[in-house]
Amino acid sequence: MEKDFKIITAKQYEETMIAIFEMQEQEEPLTAEQLTEMELMTKAAQRYEDEEL
Repeated sequence: MEKDFKIITAKQYEETMIAIFEMQEQEEPLTAEQLTEMELMTKAAQRYEDEEL
């Protein structure tokens, strides 16, 4: 996942939120890479919410 992940559509936002939820629900502990990826997705989702919703 690139460093500057940006959400530009509602569908992309929805898919990102689902991916975050699925990562949180997995039984195995998250790796450092997964935690970093989830943080980037969460920040991108927050930016989309602030700008578009």
